[in-house]
Amino acid sequence: MRVADLPVPRRQDPRRRARRRVVAFLLLPASVAACTTSEPGVPTTSAEAGGETTGPTSSTKPTVALPARPRDLKLDAVDPCKLLTDPQLDQLKIKRVHPWTYDQETYRGAKGCVSDVSEESRRYEYSALLVTTEGVEAWLTGKRNVESEAVEVDDYGAARYRLTGDGPNSAPCTTALDVAQGQQLQVTTSTTGKDFSQDEVCRMSEKAANLVLTTLKTLA
Repeated sequence: MRVADLPVPRRQDPRRRARRRVVAFLLLPASVAACTTSEPGVPTTSAEAGGETTGPTSSTKPTVALPARPRDLKLDAVDPCKLLTDPQLDQLKIKRVHPWTYDQETYRGAKGCVSDVSEESRRYEYSALLVTTEGVEAWLTGKRNVESEAVEVDDYGAARYRLTGDGPNSAPCTTALDVAQGQQLQVTTSTTGKDFSQDEVCRMSEKAANLVLTTLKTLA
């Protein structure tokens, strides 16, 4: 990929550390998440404070029905940094991409890719995470610290979610695609500052998820 870049060292990328903390926080039950915070404005898990980590929930029965998948798109052999073609990268105004690996307990070892966007006055990023240990149903049970809804992206069911509650800035928004049994492809839009409305961030996530899904169909 022409914009591929070397992995950014973890100590020099505060956004990457924050991304891991936010994803881990989303996975907590609401009752637990409300009681675990670290530095102001940065939620964390009890594991990062020396406690136990919450793993995938054992009850994943969704509260809404998802449409049947047209076909399974297995993620096991997919390179997350090849999920956007050069024209798609240009369409999303992405300047560079770099891989990352989820290193918390719940999705430990899951492969991901971050795509950075830098406009004249606004900075934001897209990230893709390949989860092969849990389906999207877990986000639609009402048991996690998120506001979620079932959506449809190019005939595939998906869960679109963000952190529960309002804050001073737009919260990251994720569209988790139901690509295969027990697997999900999460596409998240994260922003800096107050230049985006929450609805805009979620629309950006869904647009990127649609493009990623288009490419995935040619790879899986």
